[in-house]
Amino acid sequence: MSGLERAHCAPAGLDGVYVFEHSEGSFDVQLRSGGRFYCSRFQAPRATWSLDPSCMSAAGGAANTGFGPPVHELTADLRIEWGKFGKYSLEMDLLSKAASGSAVGNPDSWRKMAFKRPFSTAELALFDSEWLFMHAGGEFKVEFRADCVNQFHCPSFPAQSHWRFLDESATPTVHISWGKYGEYEVKLAEDGATFEGALKGTPSSWRRGKRLGACSIASVQEQSH
Repeated sequence: MSGLERAHCAPAGLDGVYVFEHSEGSFDVQLRSGGRFYCSRFQAPRATWSLDPSCMSAAGGAANTGFGPPVHELTADLRIEWGKFGKYSLEMDLLSKAASGSAVGNPDSWRKMAFKRPFSTAELALFDSEWLFMHAGGEFKVEFRADCVNQFHCPSFPAQSHWRFLDESATPTVHISWGKYGEYEVKLAEDGATFEGALKGTPSSWRRGKRLGACSIASVQEQSH
């Protein structure tokens, strides 16, 4: 079963930002919808996450059945396929969203994950979205793809382009690296419906955006490969 097929076993309730820890330090990672695994520091185009339902277990009885004691723990095997950075298997507590395990086939190479926070309204609005991108000379459509490498897509002005969040506020600033067309920094509204900003280092060269709706996740997954 491929990573994208296993995405059907990735509950939406686990989406969010996690602290990923190993023997040499820690950093943030993201479990995104559709089984997409993202790490700004260590990006891999085909990184995925999934839960193996065959390894799911409950301690203390079955929940909401009226039989047996209440469930205190519900765990499942979290699988991470991280491209050149390896494959990992961690037992995740689905209630606390904490996980521990190791690299596949190497139990001494331990890894831990702890839930940090859910995605904000603005972040979710930007993921897999289509926008009207406006400047003094006109307007055109662009897409912010929430794939494993944060692709920024513009059919009118194609380039190898990417985006990233610069902070974790309710109104985060988004950096757009648009190849030969320049670097931009725009600030999202709290509801994620609009943004305002400029060419980096040139405030007078303003840019504005209005969210048009969602872009096709199928195209996002295809481009990720």
